[in-house]
Amino acid sequence: MTAILIIINNYLHDVATAVLLASAVLLWALDRAVTRDGASDSLLTAAYPRLVKLAWISLAWIIIGGIPRTIFFSRYEWDPAVVSGLVPALIIKHVLMFSGVAVGAVVWRRIARLIRSAEEAVS
Repeated sequence: MTAILIIINNYLHDVATAVLLASAVLLWALDRAVTRDGASDSLLTAAYPRLVKLAWISLAWIIIGGIPRTIFFSRYEWDPAVVSGLVPALIIKHVLMFSGVAVGAVVWRRIARLIRSAEEAVS
């Protein structure tokens, strides 16, 4: 039963990472539509708080789900990767995941600054 729970946790941890990155990409696309295509900023302004909430939930799951993933990493990820010869794939996967979260954080910070400055300009 523990193995099943760890595997489900690891899968959901990967999904949370993907959701965090996807929310950043969506935010970037909305910002691009506003700044480059001249679209109304009301959609970006309306979507931003919802995407922030989704990002925080994803980040919380990444942290919480990362605890058992780290504890059981060698047993359920590293050892099977060594036996199957998939260590390079495992390394690439984690580099891509960390890079995605880092790029997402940069996008979020940039858009957050733009939203704050737009709100300050209105008030």
